[in-house]
Amino acid sequence: MASAVQLLPSYRSRYLWLDRERGRFLVHRSAYTSPEIFDEEKRRVLRRSWIVLGHESEIRDKGDFTVRTVIDRELIFNRDVDGKVNAFFNTCRHRGVTICREPRGNRKRFVCPYHGWAYRSSGELFDQHASYGYGERFNEDGFYDLRRVPRIGYRAGFYFVNFDPDAIPLDDYLADAGPMLDAIADQSAVGMEVVRGCHEYEIKANYKLICENSYDGYHLDLTHSSFVDYMRTMMQGIPVSAMNIHGGARSLGNGHACFELEIPTGRPVAQWLPVWGEEARIAIEAKKTELETRLGKDRADRIAVTNRNMVIFPNSIINDQQTVLLRTVTPTAHNRMIIRAWSIGPVDEGPVLRRIRNEGALSFLGPGGFATPDDVEMLELCQKGFESSDVEWNDISKGFRPDENTLHDDDEHFDNELQMRAYWIRWDELMSAPEHRA
Repeated sequence: MASAVQLLPSYRSRYLWLDRERGRFLVHRSAYTSPEIFDEEKRRVLRRSWIVLGHESEIRDKGDFTVRTVIDRELIFNRDVDGKVNAFFNTCRHRGVTICREPRGNRKRFVCPYHGWAYRSSGELFDQHASYGYGERFNEDGFYDLRRVPRIGYRAGFYFVNFDPDAIPLDDYLADAGPMLDAIADQSAVGMEVVRGCHEYEIKANYKLICENSYDGYHLDLTHSSFVDYMRTMMQGIPVSAMNIHGGARSLGNGHACFELEIPTGRPVAQWLPVWGEEARIAIEAKKTELETRLGKDRADRIAVTNRNMVIFPNSIINDQQTVLLRTVTPTAHNRMIIRAWSIGPVDEGPVLRRIRNEGALSFLGPGGFATPDDVEMLELCQKGFESSDVEWNDISKGFRPDENTLHDDDEHFDNELQMRAYWIRWDELMSAPEHRA
């Protein structure tokens, strides 16, 4: 069913003001600055959405676990001794102590450091470190087992969680973002893996700003002018006729969106730059041949040359560029967030292409690279501007058409703002809907 936003020529809520006749799409700045709205959106939006928890390669072996924060909940993400993948709240059922204090490891059981309550890797309580004091039926029906996250789902190597037990299935939620994840998985016949190491940094801004920025093509040549100059050097030897940018923006349903670009900036899977040298050319040509044999030429070409920035609503970011970069966004306040980022590449990637992948991740997407420091500065300046003025509205109107079906549409210009409008319409729907409390 189409939303009111899609049916009406004009629309206004607490947060959005759409005037199709004048081509205006406005977002109220209180959505970025209000602690009360932040508390409300945690309840209405964040805890009711499917959010990336991690990648299957992080828990490859039985007993592997990693501890991860999703929104404001700390979780144990593990593969138990029977091979099942679980997501537990990282808290003892006795007195609430955090059970796993290490960020990752391998365990057949989890033991509380306070009173010694012990749980199997599958979550069942099996010992209270006491020979008396507890009745035989104390843990009947698993009452004291580790508490599971209500929903966990899997797509293309990625695990997602949802704190709403009544959430729609993950594949339905992902809509057209699902095939985008499938294309990442298709980069390798033997699977993808998280490259060792994690970037973690804080941004003093509302978390939705990093989501907007992640697929905002409008700021590229100005904010990242130093990177644009660097890439001109890196692309020496590429014919001028091949340097035209092709691409556009897509809204993918349910608030997800992306932009895609075909531009010869180099991809270890599988687009060569002359500055990488002959050894890299041989490796990339072999990879391209493998892709074509396995997937067919059209799909192989799309995977090899298409850069893609995607936001899976509301706070999971995947950049498929010089590497596949998974960014998780943990909002800690209405004007603070923590970013954690992992690079992902083919399991069977050789040392030459892995080195190129790592260099690409560091030089542009890393916290000390060409792009991220620029972006962090701009987002913090946005937040400062919001909080130090009486201006009420942000403009997200670039490319806004009177007939735009924002929640599921395409735009041939990647530097328009369809992507952000798709995000905000979905956010507004959830924030404006009648709230049902249990």
